Amino acid sequence: MERFNIETLYNTFLGLQPREQIVALIVTGFLLLLIVILPISLAGSKISGLETSISKGKEQINDLARELAELNKEKTRLNATESQLKSGFDTSIATTLENLATQSGVKENVDSLKERPLVPAEIFDEAIVDVKVSRVTLAQIVDFLYKIEGEKTRVLRVKQLQARPRYDNKKLIDATFQVSTFRLSGEGG
Repeated sequence: MERFNIETLYNTFLGLQPREQIVALIVTGFLLLLIVILPISLAGSKISGLETSISKGKEQINDLARELAELNKEKTRLNATESQLKSGFDTSIATTLENLATQSGVKENVDSLKERPLVPAEIFDEAIVDVKVSRVTLAQIVDFLYKIEGEKTRVLRVKQLQARPRYDNKKLIDATFQVSTFRLSGEGG
């Protein structure tokens, strides 16, 4: 303990040659700087690393929140689609199409409504009707298709539309398309 006595150190310092005193002062100054700066530097780098981790964590939390919001939105859409499929299956799809054709003014132009057998699938069952319409204007067929797709109480979708202009009157067209209705598999209809 006597070796670290300040008075003894001071006396030893005074007993050194001037050149040795300068070296001792430089070494002592360097050690003091090292003792002060090293912990501050280490603490600063640790704090900087923690700040980086915190900012990355905040970004990840924000990303997770966005993903959860997107998941909830998709769940809502899925539930809406499932409820529409549960309640919107049209067992009398041909009758519905006849009524929509009457509303669109093309009932007398409907050549055929041919129902296909129910197509069961893993997730949903699909009922399909082949529709053939002739001698209609473009506006009439667009209105008819719009009414089919826009049906509120039933799930009706138009598939595989083919339209050709008539040779006898270029303003009229013949169209064939399929209309489908869906329900979740395993439900009665």
